[in-house]
Amino acid sequence: MTREVLGLAMDAGGTMTDTFIVDTEGNFVIGKAPTTPWDESEGFIESIEDAFEQWDLDEKTAFSQFELAVYAGTTMLNTLLTRTGRRIALITSNGFEDILLMEQGRQVWSGYSHADRLHSATHVHNEPLVPRRRIRGVTERTDMFGDIAIPIYENDAHKAAEYLLKPDIEGIAVCFLHSYANPHNEERMEAILKEVMAARGIDVPIYLSSQVRPVIRENQRVNATTIEAYAADPVREQLHNVEAAAKSRGYRKQMTTMLSYGGLANIRHPRLHETLISGPIGGILGAHYISRILGIDNVLAVDMGGTSYDFGLITNGTLNLNNEPEIARFRLALPSIELDSIRGGAGLYLSIDPVTNRIVMGPEGAGANPGPVCFDRGNLQSTVTDCLAVNGYLNKDNFLGGKIKLNVLLAQRELKSQIADKLNLDVHEAADGILKLWLQQALEATKRAIHVRGGDVADYVIMGYGGAGPLVLAGVTENQPFKGVMTFPFAAAFSAFGCTTTDYSHRYTRSSLFNLTHDADTAAKQAVADGLSKLWRNLETEARLSFESEGMDLALVEYKRIAFVRYGGQLDDVEVPFEGEWDGTVANVDTVLHGFEDLYTKMYVKAARYPKAGYAILQVALVASIETRKPEFPIFDDQGPTPPAAAHKGERALYIDGKWHTAGIYDLEEMQPGNIIDGLTILEHPATTLLVPANRRARMDERKFVWLENI
Repeated sequence: MTREVLGLAMDAGGTMTDTFIVDTEGNFVIGKAPTTPWDESEGFIESIEDAFEQWDLDEKTAFSQFELAVYAGTTMLNTLLTRTGRRIALITSNGFEDILLMEQGRQVWSGYSHADRLHSATHVHNEPLVPRRRIRGVTERTDMFGDIAIPIYENDAHKAAEYLLKPDIEGIAVCFLHSYANPHNEERMEAILKEVMAARGIDVPIYLSSQVRPVIRENQRVNATTIEAYAADPVREQLHNVEAAAKSRGYRKQMTTMLSYGGLANIRHPRLHETLISGPIGGILGAHYISRILGIDNVLAVDMGGTSYDFGLITNGTLNLNNEPEIARFRLALPSIELDSIRGGAGLYLSIDPVTNRIVMGPEGAGANPGPVCFDRGNLQSTVTDCLAVNGYLNKDNFLGGKIKLNVLLAQRELKSQIADKLNLDVHEAADGILKLWLQQALEATKRAIHVRGGDVADYVIMGYGGAGPLVLAGVTENQPFKGVMTFPFAAAFSAFGCTTTDYSHRYTRSSLFNLTHDADTAAKQAVADGLSKLWRNLETEARLSFESEGMDLALVEYKRIAFVRYGGQLDDVEVPFEGEWDGTVANVDTVLHGFEDLYTKMYVKAARYPKAGYAILQVALVASIETRKPEFPIFDDQGPTPPAAAHKGERALYIDGKWHTAGIYDLEEMQPGNIIDGLTILEHPATTLLVPANRRARMDERKFVWLENI
C-alpha cells in the first residue's frame, strides 16, 4: 500500500534536530540527527532522511505531498546569546540615548542566581546590542494620549540619519516615546532615512517600534525592535535555507515556523522576533493537545534534552501566558507560553571544583558537535551522557538507531581520570553519584514548578519527553504522588510533534488607555466600547493584510478578541478573552469585566477581588487564526498484558545504587496496547530510552502511550 504523508515538523535543538512526520491515517514516524548550527538545512535534511528511511519513502514523492512543514528552533536565541547578529544603529527620542545601557531594573538581574542577587558585587549590566556610539537622539515628543507635543525636529533627524548611515550599518531601529499611541514622528523619521539613503545610493532596512511592537513600556518596546533588527535576518536566512532545501526536493508550499505564543507563521512574518523561543514551545503545545484528547485538566510537561531541562504547567486545561517574559536576559513585551528552564541537560560537562573538591555540572555542554566523549568525535571532557553510557543505561550499538556507535571504553577512561580518581571512587560509583545529583536537580525543579504556583502535585499528570525525558521520568517522580506519569514512544521528537498540533495564527496587539470606576454609568461604558471597537477594527484590518500577503485564504480566518484588564492601581494585567460576537455595546463591556472577575478569582481567591478600585484596560489584542489539520491517535484493541516475543531483546547489566543489576531490554516499537512490564526494565526506542525501576511497571495504553505506575 502506498503511504500518503500529510505534514512534517522539525525542532532544531541545541544538540539534536528532530523530525516528526504524520500520514493521512494518523500514523507517524520520527527522525533524528545532530544539529548543524553553521547551516541548519544540513541537519534538516539528515533528520528527515532518517525518518524517510524508516517508512521507505521516496523523497520527491513525500515532499510533494506535504501540506504543511513547520520548522522551529533556537537560532535566534543563540544569536542573542553569542552576540553574532547584525551591525545595527538606533534612533531614540532626544535624552534617551542611554536606554540600552540603563536597562530596566528587573532585566538587569535576570538570569542571576539567588546568591548573586544577594551580593551586588557580582552584578554586571548586559552588553547592549547597539553600542552607544551608534545611537543618536532626535528632538520630538508624542504624549501618552497620542497628541504630538513636539513635532520632530527635521534638522536633528537629518543629522542623525547622515551620521548613522555608514557603509557598515546593516539596519536601523527607530524607537520614540509613546509612538504606540501615534506613529507619526517615527514614520517621518523613516521618510528622512529613506531620503538620505536615496541620496547615497544605499538601501538599509528600517525597523519602527510602532510596527514591530506597538505597546506601552519603552524598555520592552526598544528591546523588541532592536532584537528584530539585530537577530531576525540571520535567522530568516537560516529559515530560507531550510525552505530552499525542501523546495529543491519537491515541497510546494511555504515553510512555517512556531511563534512564542503558540501559533504558526510564514517564515516571511514581519515580526520574526516572536519566534525567539519557538523550539521548546512545541513540547508544551503537544502536551496540551494530548491532555485534551485524554480529558486531563492539569499537566506538568517536562522536557529533558541534551542542553536544558524545560518544564511548564497546564492548569484547568489552560496554558499560562507570560506577557513580559525574560529571555536571554532581555525583558520583552512579547506574549509567550510560560516555560521554566534549568541548565540540566544530559550533555552538560563534568568537572571537579579545585577548592571544594565537589562535582560541578555545566554550565557549558558538549552539544551535538563534538558531543559527549562516548560519541568519539574529539571531545574528551566527560558529560552526564557518558555516565549513562558507562553504567549501562544506553545501548552502545543502537544509539540513534545504530547511527552512532558509543565508545563506552573511552568514556569510562576519561570519566575515571577526570572525576573518579580525584574523588578516590570507583568509576561506576562516581557515575552513579553524578546521575543521582543530576536527577535530584531535576526533581527539585519539577516540584518547584507546581509548588511556587500554589498547586498540589497530586492534582497533576506529568508528561515526560525529550531525548532523555523518559530516562529521568522515574527519578523525578520518585515518592511524588502524581496523578499519573506518562511518556511516549515518540518522546524524542515530541516538541516537533507539538508543532503540528496548533493552528496557523498571528497575534496583534495595541496599547490602550481606558479606565472605569466601579460605578461607571452607561455613557462611560459606551465610550470604552467605542474605543475598543475602533482598536479591534484596526487590528482586524492589519490581520487581513498580513494573511493576504502570506497567501492565505481570508475566508478561513477566525478572530478572537482579548482585553488586558487590571484593577485600578495594580501592576499586573489579566488576559480576558471575549467570547461571541462583539457589537460594541455596554453589554459587551460588562461581559469583559465579568470575565475579568471570574478569571481573577480562579487565579487568586475570591477575597482578593477589589472592584471598588475600578478597572483599567491598558492593552488589547486580536488573535487571527486558520485551523490546520492535526495528527490523530486511533484507539487500538487491547492485546493483553504479555508483550510479544519480538519485543524482548535480552538483558543488560545496569549499575544502580552501588551495585550491578540485570535489567530486561524491550523494544518500544514492538510493544502492543495493553502490554505490561514489571520490575527493572529498559524500554528502548532508536531515539530514546525509558527506565522502569524495580518498584514500577510500564503499561502501554490503547493509544500506545506509555504509563509508569507503581507496583
